[in-house]
Amino acid sequence: MSYVNDKIDVRGDGAVVIYRRPNRDGTINDVFHMRIRIPLLSSRGYFRGTTKESNQGRATQVALNKFDELYNRVKSGGTLLTKSFKDLFDEWKVHYPQVSNESDPKYVKWSINRIGNYPSTFFVKEKKNPKIDSLTQNHFEEYWIYRRNTSTKNGKLFVPSNNTLRKECTLLNVMFAYAFERGYLLRELKIKRPPADKDVRRPAFSISDYRKLVAGMRKRVREGWGANARDRFYLQQFVLILANCGVRIGEIRHLTWEDVTRENYDEDESKVRVLLNTRGKTGIREVVCNKGTEVFFMRLYDHRKEELNSHPSTDSFVFCHRDGKPLESMRRGFVNLLKDLNLTYDSMGRKRTLYSLRHTYATFRLGEEVSPYLLAKQMGTSVDMLEKHYGQVVNRLVATQITKTRTRHNVKVSEKIYPF
Repeated sequence: MSYVNDKIDVRGDGAVVIYRRPNRDGTINDVFHMRIRIPLLSSRGYFRGTTKESNQGRATQVALNKFDELYNRVKSGGTLLTKSFKDLFDEWKVHYPQVSNESDPKYVKWSINRIGNYPSTFFVKEKKNPKIDSLTQNHFEEYWIYRRNTSTKNGKLFVPSNNTLRKECTLLNVMFAYAFERGYLLRELKIKRPPADKDVRRPAFSISDYRKLVAGMRKRVREGWGANARDRFYLQQFVLILANCGVRIGEIRHLTWEDVTRENYDEDESKVRVLLNTRGKTGIREVVCNKGTEVFFMRLYDHRKEELNSHPSTDSFVFCHRDGKPLESMRRGFVNLLKDLNLTYDSMGRKRTLYSLRHTYATFRLGEEVSPYLLAKQMGTSVDMLEKHYGQVVNRLVATQITKTRTRHNVKVSEKIYPF
């Protein structure tokens, strides 16, 4: 501290030092600053700050009061290196994208925004930005109540599910684990997660409702005209493909023709499978579609070929507008489709969404007695125990198991040329 002036060792042991700092122009700042070290084995580093006092006596008293506060904090399990909630979040949101195992940057952004939204509002504004080493389980119990009482969706109050809060809790624990690694916490803070919802099943389609959906789409496509006909046709293929491969919506949205291949898994060459190379929240994986799914891709390829009057390029999107840009959302069209067919809700009164097609795929596959372990691999689920025991299974070796059905239907290989 050779650059300071009027240095005073208040206690005579170097634990509390007050001093004046030089200004940039070389003059001496009248206000005293303090440097505090806590003489306990569990304490690391120094606390530095301003006393906001130019009078030596008052500055000394401020420094000693701060020493007592910090001494009690460290003795109670705190640390001098701790940060406020806001400072920790600001640092973590820069660090997290560098270490996250989420494959798509948008998922990383969503995770950061989860903490930057309600948690930051509560702890920074409502709780006046406390030091993280002062937080207890009681603070988070209070936060869950706040979250349930103040959450809004489309401008209206709503109560988030416990599963939503559990995801939030997992990310908060990731952030506090980072704080522990950096020395901002002496003990890792493990937040207790809210209990899981009793019924977390997503609404699916029964066999009869699925048949009604397929028939209804066929009729709507026949009755469509102009741009409306194109939209209905693409929605039809989108729905049929989702229901026959179980991928996530985001994984199929940016699928290109080079991501689609077709292979035989039987001596009978008429029995083929379409393989999709998808990129999603769990990374890149190969997905095996049900038998017959190649017909839907053929329809899309033929339709696009007719639009372009030439073969679509391999790097072009499977689901695209006329100008080749990807179709970002089919939600509105699907909602209108379900409304027209009176299929918006399942028998339990749960509202169906596009994600219901993924759940329908899983329900049908399990009904066909497909191994849940292989199905988890196929769908890219994050079940740790299943991944631990079956993570090395290769899709090509289990394709027949993944796509087996109780009924047999052979697919004739078309004489047309396709890139898959």
